[in-house]
Amino acid sequence: MVKQQNSNTTTYYNTEAQDVTKPNNPVITDQKINQKEVEDNSNIIKTFVEYCNENKLHEAYNMLTDDCKEQIYNTEDIFKENYINQIFKTKKSYKLELWAKNNNYYTYRIIYTDGNALQTGGYNSKNNYMDYVTVVKYNNDFKLNINQFIKKENLNKQKIDNNFEITINSRTVYMDYESYNITVKNNTEKTILLNDGKNTKDIYLLDNSDIKYTSLINELATSLLTINSKYTKTFNLKFNKTYNTNIKITNMEINNIYLDKEKYDLNPNDEDLERVNITIDL
Repeated sequence: MVKQQNSNTTTYYNTEAQDVTKPNNPVITDQKINQKEVEDNSNIIKTFVEYCNENKLHEAYNMLTDDCKEQIYNTEDIFKENYINQIFKTKKSYKLELWAKNNNYYTYRIIYTDGNALQTGGYNSKNNYMDYVTVVKYNNDFKLNINQFIKKENLNKQKIDNNFEITINSRTVYMDYESYNITVKNNTEKTILLNDGKNTKDIYLLDNSDIKYTSLINELATSLLTINSKYTKTFNLKFNKTYNTNIKITNMEINNIYLDKEKYDLNPNDEDLERVNITIDL
């Protein structure tokens, strides 16, 4: 899982905590941060990079949030192999750009480069590595989410009717997509097919401007989307939505749920197959 997550990012390059700006104007929102927030955030990121440069694995790993560890780096060994050993083969300098602020989450774009940027071609060098790091404030404590992971949110939103009990348990937000953990209970006497995966537009998110964000339902096996009578399944589903604090997702639409998979298997193209659509408010 970790290798797959890392494969979604730019290749790691050999990219010393120096030459750092302290930005206070987010790129994608109008919210500015005060001087204390600027200093606190800059210092926590500087400390993290220094630990990585000095190969202080335990100290650097303990600066990550529990969610970041759970989603990407389950152990210190995984963190060392897939982060420290990949990026910090040599000491790095870096540059920060405040990308977004959302409550206690401050997301920065960070550009790593070898040694002193002035000596290695600056921050436009092809050997740079760009990532997004999020400073998370817990009361007076600070933790980090790295590798483009922004945050995880518990939702527990339900839709219950005679056919189903569908629960959106949580949402995991990355820079390039969102992943939703979904539990579906089949209350019918027949096997259902939640979706056949042929049309990504069948399942989508809708925001407060009525813009749709399609799912990557085609990444899931049909067997995972097949739910026997009175059975329950839980799975993760990704959506094509980049991180933007100005956008509020209002609901999830799940269309073309086949209520009798046996009939579907006999003739998938039958337009008279019994199907239902469901809307879940988020």
